[in-house]
Amino acid sequence: QSPLERGWSEVSQAGSALTRGALRLADRPVPVLAGLVAVQWLALLAFALTVRHNGLVFYQGGDQINYSTNAWLLGSGDLPPAILGYGWPVVLLPFGWLAESDYVSYLPAVIGLNALVLGPIALVCVYGLAARIGGRLLALWASALWVAAPYLAIPFFRADYHDRYVEQFLPQALGLTALADFPSMVCLLVAAWLVVRALDADDWSNAALAGLAAGFAIAIKPANVLFLLGPALLVLLARRWRLVLPYAAGLGPPLLLLLLWKVRGLGDLPVFAFEQTRLAAGTTVGATVGASIDIGRYVDLDWANFRSNMAELREFFWSVRVLQWLPFAGVLAVVRRSVPVTGLLAGWFAAFLVFKGTPAQSTVESGSFFRLLMPAYPAYFLLAAAIPLLVPGVVRRIPERVVARPSPVSRRVLAAGGVVFVALPLLAIAVPRPLSREAPDAITIDSILTPVEESIEVEVSADGASRTLAWSHRDFGATEVFYRVFRTAADGADFDCLAEGSPDCRLQMLPLGSTREPTFTDGSPPEGALYRIGVATNWQNDAEGGDVIALSQPVAATP
Repeated sequence: QSPLERGWSEVSQAGSALTRGALRLADRPVPVLAGLVAVQWLALLAFALTVRHNGLVFYQGGDQINYSTNAWLLGSGDLPPAILGYGWPVVLLPFGWLAESDYVSYLPAVIGLNALVLGPIALVCVYGLAARIGGRLLALWASALWVAAPYLAIPFFRADYHDRYVEQFLPQALGLTALADFPSMVCLLVAAWLVVRALDADDWSNAALAGLAAGFAIAIKPANVLFLLGPALLVLLARRWRLVLPYAAGLGPPLLLLLLWKVRGLGDLPVFAFEQTRLAAGTTVGATVGASIDIGRYVDLDWANFRSNMAELREFFWSVRVLQWLPFAGVLAVVRRSVPVTGLLAGWFAAFLVFKGTPAQSTVESGSFFRLLMPAYPAYFLLAAAIPLLVPGVVRRIPERVVARPSPVSRRVLAAGGVVFVALPLLAIAVPRPLSREAPDAITIDSILTPVEESIEVEVSADGASRTLAWSHRDFGATEVFYRVFRTAADGADFDCLAEGSPDCRLQMLPLGSTREPTFTDGSPPEGALYRIGVATNWQNDAEGGDVIALSQPVAATP
């Protein structure tokens, strides 16, 4: 043999040995998945220790304080203004019985839940979906890639974009925040896995549980309703009409609870724009009968912005053409195995890309584009991971090693799902009382619902016309905090409340300044002024930024 032939023979033998080893691993999914979970945890730990953070506060950039405050209020028997979905606050509710009211005290439990429970669940669902598409060998490949992909993508971004991808996006994508994006993505993965199981088994119980999971994902983030295009295409292409009714039966209760949550917490449904003006005092001016549907509030298709996002991807990423090519190639790969599953993945991803990738607030430059598309990443990923099926001969030469036909879901599991995702949320929504308008336990500051903590003790001392404030509070552990000082204006207004639903009470005080020391001097407060102290923090420990995580009770300027 020539040197070239010998070299090719050695490569072929090595490839065959590698394939045999992979096939042996594919036949042992449980230990393989256990090993991947361990790698996932170690990689997450290494990332958490190296990326910038302040205690357990990583970059959040969203509604994390709103979610924890909602959970704390529900646990205290108070109904918050239902601006967000109820799903994530209900999940966090038990943690509020052990934690304080601020979101920093929730972080150990939330990060533990995301990393130790939801992360492995997502990995198992990726394995299950990939196995249904191309067998256990593809499932092994997809699972390993799922663990590695967030980190492998880092060097493909331009160096000056690393702060947005590594420090701002990855903590959210990996579950290191109190935001709902990560759990809602995992919930959609569970829903997709169950609906594919229902397709393969032609089984109503899997379909019902899939509908329940999809409904709860919508309860976590109502925008997840876009996911429903995927299952609709799956049923249409498979012509499995008998799955529609049980799927709808599972989907319906969480959506009805979301309706109840919005009506109780807001007084009406946001999608309906009632033609009236509400005043903070509770009166209504210009009320008319009927309502108009405010679709524009939720649908903002700005194709110029979408083209701008593609241009920015070209600027910041190694190759935008590769990113654009992957889902199309994945569709060609998956369609060879299952046309209905292709419809599920393509519809799931396309719906989010169109409705979340086009609005003006979705930009690659700011990093919001990636966060808004997070619920659709599993669909994009699975399409990309299936591309090896396009290699000539792969499908024929590699045994499928598909897992057994899915079994029906037991009635006990269905009953448990109904209790956890319907009955308990119903109690959490129906029992609490609306917030007090006189002394609310939470006040909105800059669109963030912030808890009022009695543990922040403020004292005022007089020195002529000036007032010196000193305060103390509980320890926040490794998280460094700073303070915002607020004071009422001459009219003495502390806050005002919107009258509909559970009152949304908004702070009307003037911000006097920020300080790192627990003391502040105000030179000339007006007669009858009130003060509040806000404890604030952020991932950079930057006193010029950040949000207030807890607010003190009002204290009079007169000692």
